[in-house]
Amino acid sequence: MAAKRKICFTGPMRVNVAEQILRDAGCELVLGKPQDDFRNFRYERKDLVNLVGDCPIIYPSGRDVINAEILDSCPDLQAVVKSSIGIETVDVDAATDLGILCCNSPTPENYMGVAEATMGLMVALFKRLKLNETVIRNGGWKELHNRGTLMLGKTVGIIGVGRIGQNVAKRLGAWGMKVLGYDPYIKPETVAPLGVKMASLDELLQQSDLVTLHVVLTRETRGMIGMRELKLMKPTAFIVNTSRGPAIKEADLVQALNEKIIAGAALDVFDEEPLPMSNSIRQVDPLRLILTPHNIGANPGSSEAGQRMAAQSILAILNGKIPDTVVNPLAIPRWKERFSI
Repeated sequence: MAAKRKICFTGPMRVNVAEQILRDAGCELVLGKPQDDFRNFRYERKDLVNLVGDCPIIYPSGRDVINAEILDSCPDLQAVVKSSIGIETVDVDAATDLGILCCNSPTPENYMGVAEATMGLMVALFKRLKLNETVIRNGGWKELHNRGTLMLGKTVGIIGVGRIGQNVAKRLGAWGMKVLGYDPYIKPETVAPLGVKMASLDELLQQSDLVTLHVVLTRETRGMIGMRELKLMKPTAFIVNTSRGPAIKEADLVQALNEKIIAGAALDVFDEEPLPMSNSIRQVDPLRLILTPHNIGANPGSSEAGQRMAAQSILAILNGKIPDTVVNPLAIPRWKERFSI
């Protein structure tokens, strides 16, 4: 059965590239209405269901949660396609049960950009760049206690050794750094050529001079770093999170930084985004904490590449094909059965 060539863009978002590709392919686009305060706007369930209507594919914005209730209320829905790597705003388990495909867009521009940015944050922490810039802007000069740390020979622990983690490991090896990895889904022989030695999570935390997270948000990874884990780290160690905010228990991290249980942190992601002005993490000593607004890995090519990959996935599905970007392959048999493919 040929699918209707209709795609629901929940919007508002900058997706001109994807829109043009799909229009050129003869698709009809259903666009969400622009909102004055799009950061805080959320659809009511009935409004989002009405917007989707009989579209076989949703292309949601990053702020829209596509939960089980939404998925179950859209009988014509075949797929949810995102132009980013993260897909935690979609109930993938519910989609799998319903035979709805979920696709992400892991483009090199995206994961390489995050890997590069992670290295930059590491350098900033080890070399105490924020502290020394503040010193000189306030009229000071170099002091022995403001010196940075030699990165050569230091140990970095990578939690989540997928595309991003592996590209971080490649760069660390060239800098003469030791690399530990924790990822229950990666075989040691896969990353051994990159110089990564796999370890348990506790071993990694205890031995690393810096810990960097590169995980997708799941039941397993949500809150995986709390006070227990932070207390395993060296008091001179740093932690970097460019993956998803809820992977670290935010209140525990604030306490660990304030009590100097660890030396510092760099965060590009948070429990609630945009980061509220009332969030206690803003009160942490800024010389020990780097904050960026979930854009550290973004670059001019990443958005366009993600849109192109998403559009290609959409066209494949509309033509009855299974794109390589499907993250829930267990949904495929039910998808074929439901939609007579």
